Amino acid sequence: ANQRLGAGGAVITWARFKREFLTKYFPADERNRKVIEFMELKQGSMSVSEYAAKFEELCRFAPHYNTME
Repeated sequence: ANQRLGAGGAVITWARFKREFLTKYFPADERNRKVIEFMELKQGSMSVSEYAAKFEELCRFAPHYNTME
């Protein structure tokens, strides 16, 4: 699903469009702030990484949720 954009009708792939869009409208420092916000996010009293580790640890006890699908 490529769209032709710009002078000369250059093919713009989705990956390229997304990269250029994010660079222009969502600068790296703002993305970094969101990454930090994500890493400091709490689920109750646990951080994301602690919560993910607990999820992985407990997931094996519920095999119907622990599938590749």
